[in-house]
Amino acid sequence: MNAKFLTASALAVTMSIGAVAPALADGAASTRNIILGGAAAAVLVTNYNHKKRIKQEENREQARRQASYRSYFYHRYGYYPSEQQYRDWYYRNYGTYPSN
Repeated sequence: MNAKFLTASALAVTMSIGAVAPALADGAASTRNIILGGAAAAVLVTNYNHKKRIKQEENREQARRQASYRSYFYHRYGYYPSEQQYRDWYYRNYGTYPSN
């Protein structure tokens, strides 16, 4: 949410600055700025999508680990582990707490 807000704010500022003095721009500089702005936007969107896919993959892997541990725990003890038991097991095995 914060990254979206920051990107939208930067875009709004850029557009409003560009609209303030359109008569000062010549054709070559204007075209160059449009191309550079489009390229920058493409890089930002691509980077955002890449990070989003990585986070989704991490969440899927974490869910798979939790389901596997819950199944193992149930078959061994006859009841499902509590959330705290799961968090403790995850930390012992992977060195970090699971994300929410």
